[in-house]
Amino acid sequence: MARAATQGRVVIVGAGHNGLIAACYLARAGRLATLARLLRVGPGELTRDLLGSYDELLKRWLASDLTCGPVSAFAAHANVGPNMPGGALFALWQAAYHLFGQWHARGGAQALIDALLVRLASYGRAEVRLNAPVARIEAPNGRTQAVLLETGERIATDAIITAMDPKQALLDLLDLPLSRTVATDLAAARRSNVVQALVYVATNRLPPYPNATPDEYTGLQSYVDSLEQMRQGFIQAEAGLLPQPLPLYAFTMSAIDPSVAPTGGHTVYLACPSAPGEIRGGWDAWRDTFANPCLDIVETRAPGFRASVQGYSVFTPLDMERASRWPIGHPMYLDLTLNQLGPFRPTRRLGNHRTPVRGLYLSGAGTNPAGGIAGTPGKMAAQTLLRDRR
Repeated sequence: MARAATQGRVVIVGAGHNGLIAACYLARAGRLATLARLLRVGPGELTRDLLGSYDELLKRWLASDLTCGPVSAFAAHANVGPNMPGGALFALWQAAYHLFGQWHARGGAQALIDALLVRLASYGRAEVRLNAPVARIEAPNGRTQAVLLETGERIATDAIITAMDPKQALLDLLDLPLSRTVATDLAAARRSNVVQALVYVATNRLPPYPNATPDEYTGLQSYVDSLEQMRQGFIQAEAGLLPQPLPLYAFTMSAIDPSVAPTGGHTVYLACPSAPGEIRGGWDAWRDTFANPCLDIVETRAPGFRASVQGYSVFTPLDMERASRWPIGHPMYLDLTLNQLGPFRPTRRLGNHRTPVRGLYLSGAGTNPAGGIAGTPGKMAAQTLLRDRR
């Protein structure tokens, strides 16, 4: 939780890095026509591709599962299934990386947080408190008044920015009931049961892929062999089952940033993009049942990998919920569907970061435009607050 003074006291609940994975763009007609000419398709076909699923898009443009499977793993990173309308945007987004590149904070994600804290401290007008979970947002008479912590401490304030799940913030923590229309819209916002489950692996060398070159360790390594495997993974996860076979991909960030591992060591980040948020029997019972197949999958692609493993840590959706208050471990809080992107996120009535409560603003992955690590929702929420103050 971060607190800063801006013409009065402002409390930011659930502060963290959030931002943009994919925004919903409406191209101007001229640009759309130009793009259509470059691709040698009509504007109608291009619109169909942009608004369709990535299952359809990849089947039309790529001839083999040798390419469709890995690209589907990249697209599924957004927690969007192959048959989701509008999901094609997330397959196309991967192509943008070839133009714009990707960025990694030297030292890992914590280094980004540390840098933001240094920048915040440089202003001399803010206080950051850790392990201070909020129990209640007090807003009598439709105006923010205070934040009540689980410890019982009460922090008076006339402005609050919440970066946590908007459903929790407005439907569970807010002591002032929302109007029926606003509350019903928000309660209906879709959050599927498909999220990610992770295994962090410490090794004494990079995965020994046969004939691998150093450049091949700088990107995402996919173990998804077909679109059908990914499609079945989402179907099984939605039903509360661990997918079989298990879709999986890996990052080896120590290949480009040695500071994330001890000297002579490496880190391998394994992720299943279609894990069930709630699994039958509970995730505590499935922890090792999930980890061992992940290690086995890498072993089949990189013989000798298991012998290089020095240790591993499993981070299940339940762990994410406990650690970060993510509902069922959903890092985006809400699905990235076409009707829940940009100004429609989390709902049309709440898409401008304002709420019906004066002084209460929404930010975070569940708000306009979407989640990620670019910080866009945080910037937009702060700008909205400042405009209202003026």
